[in-house]
Amino acid sequence: MDARAAIGLDWGTSSLRAYLFDRSGRVVDRREEARGIQSIVDGRFREAFESLCAEWLTDGAGLPVIACGMIGSRQGWHEAPYLPTPAGFAELAANLASIDGIAGRRFRIIPGVSTVSPEGTHDVIRGEETQVFGALASLGVDDAIVVLPGTHSKWVRVRDRRIVAFRTYMTGELYAVLARHSILGRLFPPADAQNAHGADDTAFKDGLERAAADPGGITALLFSVRAEGLFERYRAPALPAYLSGLLIGAEVAHASAGLAGGDRFSGSIAAGTAPDSDDIGTDARPGAHDDARPLIAIAGSEELVRRYSIALAHGGLDAVPVPGVPAADGLFAIARAAGLAD
Repeated sequence: MDARAAIGLDWGTSSLRAYLFDRSGRVVDRREEARGIQSIVDGRFREAFESLCAEWLTDGAGLPVIACGMIGSRQGWHEAPYLPTPAGFAELAANLASIDGIAGRRFRIIPGVSTVSPEGTHDVIRGEETQVFGALASLGVDDAIVVLPGTHSKWVRVRDRRIVAFRTYMTGELYAVLARHSILGRLFPPADAQNAHGADDTAFKDGLERAAADPGGITALLFSVRAEGLFERYRAPALPAYLSGLLIGAEVAHASAGLAGGDRFSGSIAAGTAPDSDDIGTDARPGAHDDARPLIAIAGSEELVRRYSIALAHGGLDAVPVPGVPAADGLFAIARAAGLAD
């Protein structure tokens, strides 16, 4: 009997990652290509999928497919409408978009999630909702603040296994734009030299310190990248880390002051501030924790997890890394809940 149960796709803007699951949810094989939705010409999504997973499709006829990410966006293969917060695991599994006819097999797309901030601005996640539920499963918790750093960093508040609030920060994209297309990057060494030099933690922590002291002044602080470089306060190899520290520091300062345990963004999770939600511990001293304070978990690349852990610790907050591959764990869990991976 074929022990393979399903194929999972994490199909984003720039990359396509595929996972082959057995019936226990273990990943027995994986594939990855730079075939994100932006690279697909003339809507040839089926061709891209079948090319990447050709071996699995030949040997495993009839395997169902579940996908998350930008493949379900308006620019993707088929739009999977957003679910409003609060949105839980069961709601996601019950609202999968079916494209069996155009995909040529059982093929489901997980919907994204939308929310409205207290200020009235809309926000969305697509793909991250799957990572969130994979992270909860890996950590064995039902309540958490899940931080997903990247091009567009997400801070997601989960209560009783339901996404109740989140906020998006364009930190990674801002870093890329400023480093490659602004005057700040003129003093940076070439990218290969930056990689060879590695991260400069002193410059990174200086950026964190300055951003935490004046998060509202981030546009002025950003110009200090150039000025400090001109006066050799930081040598060229350290400037990228300093810029990263400023941007991540401003993000963490804002998020930790605005993402509370309630259903909306209010109050504070920051050490040394007065909480106004029952979900936040009454002892807000740095390093102090109790059962009421939500766990902060970080899911991402090793380097981003390291940097965000440093930034949170700078603010007196502890965080734990999410083990495994949250997207894969979430894909299989939702597939099983929807009856696809029986």
